[in-house]
Amino acid sequence: MAVAAVFGVGAGGWGLWLETKDYFDRSASRDRIVKACAGLVDPDQVLDLNGGTTRAEAGSEANDSIDELGPGFMPARCEIYRVGKPGTTYNHFLLSVWSNPSDDFGQLVSGWDDPFGMLGRKPNADVTREAGQTGAYPIGDGRLGVYYGNAAVVKAECTDKSGGTTSVNAMTVAKYFERDPVTDADRRTLAGLARTAAVRAAKKLGCKATLPALPAELPTPSVKLVNAKSAGGTCGWYAGHIAETGRWRLPDRALATPVAAHAQEESCLLGVSSKEVRRMWPDLTKDERSGNSLDDVIRLAPFWMRTESYFGDEAREVATDHLDGEHMSLSPGTAGYDADEDVWWASSTCAGQPAVHTLSSDYPYNRIVQTRLQALFKAYVTDVAARRDCTDLKFPAAAKFRLSKT
Repeated sequence: MAVAAVFGVGAGGWGLWLETKDYFDRSASRDRIVKACAGLVDPDQVLDLNGGTTRAEAGSEANDSIDELGPGFMPARCEIYRVGKPGTTYNHFLLSVWSNPSDDFGQLVSGWDDPFGMLGRKPNADVTREAGQTGAYPIGDGRLGVYYGNAAVVKAECTDKSGGTTSVNAMTVAKYFERDPVTDADRRTLAGLARTAAVRAAKKLGCKATLPALPAELPTPSVKLVNAKSAGGTCGWYAGHIAETGRWRLPDRALATPVAAHAQEESCLLGVSSKEVRRMWPDLTKDERSGNSLDDVIRLAPFWMRTESYFGDEAREVATDHLDGEHMSLSPGTAGYDADEDVWWASSTCAGQPAVHTLSSDYPYNRIVQTRLQALFKAYVTDVAARRDCTDLKFPAAAKFRLSKT
């Protein structure tokens, strides 16, 4: 009994020491987060991400100017790392803040940006079954912002001291995304952190922003494509289009996000299944195959296309992302085709705000389906216009859809 009593006292003392150490570790970590992120986020919520931690430190790449947030100090960012065993740190959290317009956070569109990634492509892989990332899901009616599988972006429109209107954007990212899955609870925390950061950043800029509250729930975003015939949301237009005109060689899979009346962006990803590629392959000409083998398409170069729309501030920053690092602006009020990036764009005015709509598709698939592209793009933009009260529609000329063989 005496030995047990001594052991109990020792264990209790050890437990108390551990609790005390955790308390001071967490307190020090809170201070580091507050300092690194200039008080824009709740440090306890940052620490509680990914199951929680008591030890964190700021990354060396954190932007010191976040503490002096202002027009001349944006974009600004801070990065927080989770501390593990002595000498080890792990990706944990990133906050970025910027105002519009922004060269660093523009909306880049490209037909060469394969949405299905390059990992795990086995000989019999059905590559277009899942995308590498989710589309942008609206937070509530979209007025607040959007979220993804591992990130959230909140926009705060505010009036500064001079009476001018500006917008401040805050993006929060779960950097542990590739190591551990991001839970629904963590995504809601990320959205809440982004909302808080946007409001506080606006205040630092000398203007006041009033934002809607977070909705009670954020639907779990998906990367799994569904049968295009049953697609809804932002791909509902496509299901209707192929039901009316027939699918032919067009995609048989779709990845949609919920439709929202005030979303700042939306997208519909369309993919061709391996089964469908095998079905159409014998009917393709040598020029349409463009030197690819069936195995190349199945494993390495899947057939896909994507429609996207941007509204308001985001519409003023849409550009194609060229391989040489140069960007071609797709300005509101214009329409056309960027042959280098295989992107068509149209524009409109939606509820008084500019909007830019795009269609992108990789080579050679866009040549394979080119006779249907103009009607497809018009069906998409017309649907958006009806949903978003858009006028002044401008489409690319018909000649822009007649593509060369190479």
